[in-house]
Amino acid sequence: MNKNIATISFSKNNILSKLSKHMFGTNLEHIGDAIYRNGIWAEVVENRKFCGPDKLVWNNGLENDHLDFGIVQPWKGYNASAKHVMYAHSNSEYIVKGEEIISRYGSGKQSQQITIREKSKIQRGIKQKINIIDSKDEYEFSIYFKGENQKVFINIGEINFTFNANKNWKKIKKTFTFKKSNSLKTLSISIKSGTIFIANCSLMPKNTIFGFRKDITEMIKEWKPSYIRWPGGNFLSGYNWQNGVGKKDYRLPYYDHAWYQWEYNDVGTDEFMKWCEYIGSEPMITINTGDGTIQQAKNWIEYMIGSINTKYGKLRYKNGRKNPYELQTIFIGNEMFGGWQIGHTDPITYANKYNSFVKELKKLNKKLRFIAVGACSDHFGHWNEYVLKNIKEKIDELSVHYYSIRTEKDKKHPDYKTRYIPTVAAATEVRLMLDRTIREIKKYSNKNIKIAFDEWNTYVEATPPYFIENYNIADAIYAASLLNACINRGDIITNTGIYHLINVMGNYRIEKKKIWKTPTTLVLELYTKFHKGKILKSVVNSSNFVSFKLGKQPEYKNNKLIDSAVTMNGKHMCMSVVNKSSSEKILLKVPYLDRIAENYCIEGSNKVDLNTFENTSRVKIKKNSLKTSKGFLILPPHSISVVLFNI
Repeated sequence: MNKNIATISFSKNNILSKLSKHMFGTNLEHIGDAIYRNGIWAEVVENRKFCGPDKLVWNNGLENDHLDFGIVQPWKGYNASAKHVMYAHSNSEYIVKGEEIISRYGSGKQSQQITIREKSKIQRGIKQKINIIDSKDEYEFSIYFKGENQKVFINIGEINFTFNANKNWKKIKKTFTFKKSNSLKTLSISIKSGTIFIANCSLMPKNTIFGFRKDITEMIKEWKPSYIRWPGGNFLSGYNWQNGVGKKDYRLPYYDHAWYQWEYNDVGTDEFMKWCEYIGSEPMITINTGDGTIQQAKNWIEYMIGSINTKYGKLRYKNGRKNPYELQTIFIGNEMFGGWQIGHTDPITYANKYNSFVKELKKLNKKLRFIAVGACSDHFGHWNEYVLKNIKEKIDELSVHYYSIRTEKDKKHPDYKTRYIPTVAAATEVRLMLDRTIREIKKYSNKNIKIAFDEWNTYVEATPPYFIENYNIADAIYAASLLNACINRGDIITNTGIYHLINVMGNYRIEKKKIWKTPTTLVLELYTKFHKGKILKSVVNSSNFVSFKLGKQPEYKNNKLIDSAVTMNGKHMCMSVVNKSSSEKILLKVPYLDRIAENYCIEGSNKVDLNTFENTSRVKIKKNSLKTSKGFLILPPHSISVVLFNI
């Protein structure tokens, strides 16, 4: 056939199955700058609870003392002087509550001590650089302190005020609006005499969504993911939910051994669940089967869905939420086959643990849905075979995670401008993986188990601690093609969740004031909005192309230039179609061509275009830009199109 001509056939009477309501979800994990620092949480002050170590490097000579010794990172000395001031992270004075495990990474139970050793004419203390997102907003500053009735000086950019420290712990609040528009400011806390302890320090804009940044929250609401899976991911396997509820100032921060960073516990169950309600996305919770117990899991679910007559429902009410949250789906653990996972185990032990957890959790609500840890194909020691053979309790879906290309651990990462062909072809490998996994499930279980493909993406150059990827048009085409494959297997694949939502391999990027969507996010917006109802069986005929080996992905010789998925909702049809050609338009023969109501296209001017800090909307959705000619729909090169029909 002519390589520039393709056909797709489908009929409103040829139905595969109903499209699941969980088809276009995502993940929010406590990793990198996803939540705190430069993430979605609106707190301006970094390490506001003064947890962890100072920045001592033991290479100073006898005559060169470390002036910032005793100052918790990333805070620094303000008019530091070894003669005049002593700093310490005090582990005797603190206000947070809970039990912690002591480690070399420091403690969460501490405060910042400042002691003036020799009377000084100038103020001395601590400081840090802060970034103000919108100086026109009203901000609330708060601080917990304990001192010797001396005057404490607070400077936040051009805002200056003082208060007197008491001998007992006390919280001070002050609300203000900045007078100057500059974003970069310095926060300093200082004294001239005596000793002061600082336990918590916060600067939050008043205009937030339950503490989350309003600008990025409203942007996510434009997509409205089918669901948001939280709190992980690998982070989950060391997470204690009880440290993340109640008054935020008293929540115990701790060192997360999954991603090697401090977790401040300002974002917990109530914040997440309320935030999901606001966005309109279904929350999905992953239960800790790493170092967590069945009782902890049961208590957590009771906290979310129990009546106020239950022990933990009553605690939820005490924390400000009377009505139970809407929770339908629970993941029992995360990637328990992997040596990177806290509490990782063998498949039979995991299956037995799954049975024990589900047996207890379903007592709370018989309608709860449960997802077991699965693996791709027959990998990880035939994990799926042994898990499926040994799970006796209710299982609704088997979780599958898969990341494409996998060059993130290579010494040199391929430049995003050079990897177009293997990136768009990566969906071919995903399709093969899914089909092999489906065969495994059917072979080893006679239950009606579906697949939750709840972690997927390309994984090319994301490295610790920020895990940033340059997601471009090629990655968007990969995502669209992958989703088409999942929709076309929607009788067994009933859940997909891209990894990840914010910054870390993120659909949304935050860089101080600026926020933007990746091209992949535009795909998810269109698919979520328009693919609904019933899945129609469709057949595509197009030319193939060859992709070269890259990373862990081999050469593939039979990649289709065109792939598609079709759904029908009442009298409306939605066809999503991808043209993977880097340079050629494709003429597509389509049924119902004369009944097109509207169309949307994502293409960019270049095959590797992406949105960036400098240009946040280079790639955008174009409405009704597609053309027809002599009975064909014209698909631009390197494009994703969504076409709506009235039937």
